[in-house]
Amino acid sequence: MTSLMQLLMDFTYNERIPRCLDHEAYDLSKSLEEKHLAALEEGLSGEHTASLEQYRQAQEDSRSLELKAMFLAAFSVARELR
Repeated sequence: MTSLMQLLMDFTYNERIPRCLDHEAYDLSKSLEEKHLAALEEGLSGEHTASLEQYRQAQEDSRSLELKAMFLAAFSVARELR
């Protein structure tokens, strides 16, 4: 990805996505996620808690890659439409 593409992706992520996000639904989703995670963590041993944290980091990395791919795909479509 070129530096211009990175700049555009950062702008989109920081400025445009928040405008398009359904904040009420997102906040509810995040609240439920945190509630279920807290309940899960309460019942885990230290070893399992570490495994859960590794899983969460891998999931976050995957989400980041998915967002980047989504941006690149949308940018590609926009260029074709012009």
